[in-house]
Amino acid sequence: MHDCSLILCTAAGDPLQVVPVKVTDTSVDGMVFNCPAWRSTFAGAAGTVTFLTGFHRQSGDSNFQSVLDRVRWGCAGDSDIELINGTWSNMFAGPITKMRIIRSSVLTINEAKLRTIESPVRVFTGHDVVLSSYAAVVEEALLALRSCVDLSLLLKLSAFAILTRKLDGVAPGMRGTATEFKHRSVVASCELLEEDVVVCDFNGQLVEVPRMRFSAYCSAGVEVAYCELIPLILGWAVTVHRSQGLILDAIEIDFELDTWTTCGLVYTALSRVCSLSCVRVRGLRRSHIRVSRCAVAFYESILVECGIDPHVDGRPTLA
Repeated sequence: MHDCSLILCTAAGDPLQVVPVKVTDTSVDGMVFNCPAWRSTFAGAAGTVTFLTGFHRQSGDSNFQSVLDRVRWGCAGDSDIELINGTWSNMFAGPITKMRIIRSSVLTINEAKLRTIESPVRVFTGHDVVLSSYAAVVEEALLALRSCVDLSLLLKLSAFAILTRKLDGVAPGMRGTATEFKHRSVVASCELLEEDVVVCDFNGQLVEVPRMRFSAYCSAGVEVAYCELIPLILGWAVTVHRSQGLILDAIEIDFELDTWTTCGLVYTALSRVCSLSCVRVRGLRRSHIRVSRCAVAFYESILVECGIDPHVDGRPTLA
């Protein structure tokens, strides 16, 4: 006899990163790990939850790792705050990406920078394709799509842009410049089609960036809507929410410009880079660093299940 059992592995993000928009410890819409579907799937007899530990992105800067871990758990002390704010004097050879909270602030910065480039604007547009007839499901799906892709992209040659999807070995978050707009022929469903392509220079590597599919799924894992667009965003500024999943090489955060009240927001913003030398920060206060009580309780419960004392081995003490 052969064992034909199937093991389903689901990967999820760090529960201590920024929570979904409008979700709080007391909101009606709660954290995913508190919902019935999660409990029945992973907390039941057939499921288990395992944490991957370590800060692989910051593996080359152990000091930054330690500071980030304390920020992550809400244990950052005065010395950590002073060290982070001390990066405001950091200098960078190329453009720097400003991180903001509000999307309108990001649009203002990017549009102003784009206007300084004396070349025609190229507009790439997309549209949402809905695959469900349930209004509530569709509404949620379209909101999810807008969190990762807009319906239009405005570019100019020499514009500073960020890649949002992995492509030809180039990681999401890689920053580069648009060097050419062109068409290329592709075969799809036995038909020869023409598609728009943006050629970008990523640190000397020229990459053709085509349209890619961004999908939204329902709770059952079924695709319910999608949008196809060039996976680029203007790179002079980006919201913290949009930056999730990206690795950036130079960021600037002025904490005096926005209201940083969402749990996990500061940690998410700072952890986009690999080293303390890649950030320029001012205005950070301990009151800005907030952590979800629900996320901490969930994280600690899993550590206990794994035989780890959260207050000894699983989390840092106050600096």
